[in-house]
Amino acid sequence: MQGDGRIQYFYGVSAFSDRFPTAFVTGGSSGLGKVLVEGLLSEGTKVWAGSRSEKRVVETGLDVLPVALDLSDGKAMDQFFAEPPWEKTPCLLINNAGFGQFGRLSSIPEEDLSKQLHAMLESAMRLSKHFLEADGGMQPAPAIVNVSSLAVEFPLPYLHGYNAVKGGLSGFSRSLAIEFPGGKGKPFVIDLRPGDYRTGFNQAVVGSAESDKLAKVWSALEHHLANGADPAGIWKPVKKALLRERSQTVRVGTVFQARVAPLLARIFPERWVAATQNRYYSIKQ
Repeated sequence: MQGDGRIQYFYGVSAFSDRFPTAFVTGGSSGLGKVLVEGLLSEGTKVWAGSRSEKRVVETGLDVLPVALDLSDGKAMDQFFAEPPWEKTPCLLINNAGFGQFGRLSSIPEEDLSKQLHAMLESAMRLSKHFLEADGGMQPAPAIVNVSSLAVEFPLPYLHGYNAVKGGLSGFSRSLAIEFPGGKGKPFVIDLRPGDYRTGFNQAVVGSAESDKLAKVWSALEHHLANGADPAGIWKPVKKALLRERSQTVRVGTVFQARVAPLLARIFPERWVAATQNRYYSIKQ
C-alpha cells in the first residue's frame, strides 16, 4: 500500500515486532541493508534507516525514518550521540554500512584506508557500545547484528581494507558474545557473514584494475557477484536468528559459499584452500 509516496507495511504487531519494536539500520538505503529494512517493516517494526544522504533513504520509498550520518566523520558521530534522532534508543541495531576499495595496496591512499576503518569498524563499535549501554536494563533488551562477511574466512582478492575491517568486525562480535551470550530477554550479538549477493556491491567499489592480472581478478569478482544469491532470501535466516535471542555466527548466501566451502576449509590443509581460492578468482601466482 502506498500513501505519500512511501511504501507502507500494515502487518500489525507480530511476535517479531513485539520483541523488536524498533530498529536502526546503517546503510539502509541500498543493497542488503535495504532488504533487511524491508523485512523489518513487513514484521511491523519501526525503522530508522541511516545513510550518508537522507535523500537516498527517502528515494527508496520505504516508510522509514531517514537518518543522515557519515560514519567516517568522527565529529558527525559525536553529534549523533549527543542529539540522537529518537527519544528512546531502538532495541535492535544492524551495522550494515560498508564499501570496497579495489587495487594493489600501494595504489590505495592511506587516508582512504583510514576512512574505511572509521566508517566500517570504529563506527560500528561505537554504535554497538551506545546501544548496549543505553537506558540500563531497557526492555526489550538490545540486540546487535554486525554484518561482516564470508570474506572473514575467504578474503576477497585486492580488497585489502574491506577484508581487514570485516575481519575486525567479526572479531568484535565474537568478543561481545562472551559478555552478552543472550538468552530470553537478554542482550545478544549476531555476527552475520554474507557471501556473494546480487546487490550491485561491485558498482560501489572504488579503485581500478591497473594491470591485466587485476582486470582478470575483477572480472571474476563481478562474475561471482552476478551469479550470487538473491538478496530477498537474506531476511528469513536473519529473522530466525534474531528470534533465537542468542549470540551466534550466521553464514548466509549460496549453499556452496555459506555451508560447503566453510566445512571443506576446516577439513583440508590451508595451502589447498588458498590454491583453490586463487583458481576461483583467476589468480596465477
